[in-house]
Amino acid sequence: MPSKYCVYCGNPLKESDKFCIICGKPVLRDLPDTWKQESKPRSKPQRQEILPKEDTIIEFADDSEEELEIKEDKKEKKKEKDKKGDKVVEKPLPFEVKEQMILYIEYNDIQLNKEILITKLKDLQKELKDPAYEYDEQYKESLNVKLEAIKTLINEMKQKESELKQKMDDPFIVQRIKTDTETKIFQLKNLTKEFKLHKVDKDSFETLRDKYKQEKEELEQEREDLISGMSLWIKELKLEKVEAQSQRNLNKGRFHSKEITQEDFNSKDKELELKVKKIDVKIKTLEKLVK
Repeated sequence: MPSKYCVYCGNPLKESDKFCIICGKPVLRDLPDTWKQESKPRSKPQRQEILPKEDTIIEFADDSEEELEIKEDKKEKKKEKDKKGDKVVEKPLPFEVKEQMILYIEYNDIQLNKEILITKLKDLQKELKDPAYEYDEQYKESLNVKLEAIKTLINEMKQKESELKQKMDDPFIVQRIKTDTETKIFQLKNLTKEFKLHKVDKDSFETLRDKYKQEKEELEQEREDLISGMSLWIKELKLEKVEAQSQRNLNKGRFHSKEITQEDFNSKDKELELKVKKIDVKIKTLEKLVK
């Protein structure tokens, strides 16, 4: 055991040491005992690291009881999700929901076809000013037949539009569930307020609170399942679109390499272009319905 310590740096010293081997200072001898005690190195206090707790959420004093409960629900759901991992099990869409989505897609598809026909109609109407329309009876008759056919198709599409609108749920189920969920949240907040004002007894408050919370959770789960299934359908449509675009590029390549004629190329290109537009309509319809 060392008999003394350096008064400058606290390094242990031997009796024979004249200088401290650490700081190089001369050894002071015959110091009072109090100096010797003070010169002893003090044990360093162990550092305690304070780590933040997981999922720490600062709650504000002005949060209502119901808002705090909603936050707790979210924390519980987050924990459940973490346990399950990132893997999401996508449930198939119910038949009636898919049927409604098809109606919405068909309705928007009619809108696209109607726009195409209206453009054709405008182009044909320009030909009415052609001098040939006045003196060429065959040309006149052919043009009138085309104009009448397009007008008939447009009227048929308007009729189909009207029929589809009567079958379509408005709002769509996803939007309706969202509104119903917001209603449940309002009911929970209002119930808490009424309870604090002593307008509702404790038993009724607890019964209704549990009922509204359960209904809200069921609505949220239903909406989540629907959006998951719809998102899967959107992914499939996007793949279909990429394939159609690839076929269009292939058709172009075949034309440049003179495998097909200009006429065949134009016919196939228009067909694929329309297919891409129709897929786009489906994707945009579903993306709008998901919101």
